[in-house]
Amino acid sequence: MHPRYIVLILAVLTAALFFYRQHGQGSPEGVSAVTAAQAQAELVADPDILVLDIRTPPEFAEGHIQGARNIDFMSADFAKRLEKLDPNAKYLVYCRSGNRSAQAMKTFARLGFNRIIHMSRGIKDWQGQGLPLVK
Repeated sequence: MHPRYIVLILAVLTAALFFYRQHGQGSPEGVSAVTAAQAQAELVADPDILVLDIRTPPEFAEGHIQGARNIDFMSADFAKRLEKLDPNAKYLVYCRSGNRSAQAMKTFARLGFNRIIHMSRGIKDWQGQGLPLVK
């Protein structure tokens, strides 16, 4: 096979893998992935959205979105704490970078939550946009 074709195939496979990692895993039904700017717009448009910060308590104390409730994804009782929430309410969920919150979407879906706004790049995106945090 000609080396040019090998390079082309590798480039296409790399692009496909990148796209899959960003989008292909998909969000469970009822989950919309948004940027920090989109999340802020959602919060302004609908003040009834409940905000869940699923970072650890020390991370939460460093700064969080106003009105956020902290439910630590890493805690042993994470699912039990979610079970106490109304699965029909609308939630904005975030962590530091989007990794833990992406993993948590499976738990939300399993528990019947169907109105989740997932800030897919986490609080780092929020801070990067210069949006306000409270401590």
